[in-house]
Amino acid sequence: LRIPLEFTNLPAEIELVGDAPTVVDVRVRGSSGALSRAESGELVAVLDLRTARPGQRLFHLAGSDVRTPFGIEVVRIAPSNVSMAFELPATKIVPVVPGVDGEPGEGYVVGTATAEPSSVEVVGPSTAVARLTEAMTEPVSVAGATGPVTETVNVGVADPSIRLESPVSAQVTVDVT
Repeated sequence: LRIPLEFTNLPAEIELVGDAPTVVDVRVRGSSGALSRAESGELVAVLDLRTARPGQRLFHLAGSDVRTPFGIEVVRIAPSNVSMAFELPATKIVPVVPGVDGEPGEGYVVGTATAEPSSVEVVGPSTAVARLTEAMTEPVSVAGATGPVTETVNVGVADPSIRLESPVSAQVTVDVT
């Protein structure tokens, strides 16, 4: 069976880097009745990350790390080792760059676009945060506009390993002249 892999006890002072595995394969044994009653989601592998520290780390997975319904035993789990990288977290304040979509009305041009707030604080693994140069907004449509367009939109970052310190919406104003 292919079952989900969940993580528990990740220390608050470190960040997971890259993509972690989300599933593992298990071979199970039990009576036909117990196996037929097992529902999707009842079997889950849980990896305890309390010993994680910065750097590349290897964690062992055993049958005892799989939550199973009564009467089902895990015979084998693959992979039996999971390699993951961790870094210290970092924060940074980056500018918010408004996204603009569409073409204004005939004879009009898009001028400057501003966002309020103009910057946000981001958190994530230190190397990813160091590379990040901006946050972005959802695009504001100026299709057919003949004057300034103001809209409240969400702010985010392209790198999934980085998150905003707190969820933010921005009021974007696009000058159309």
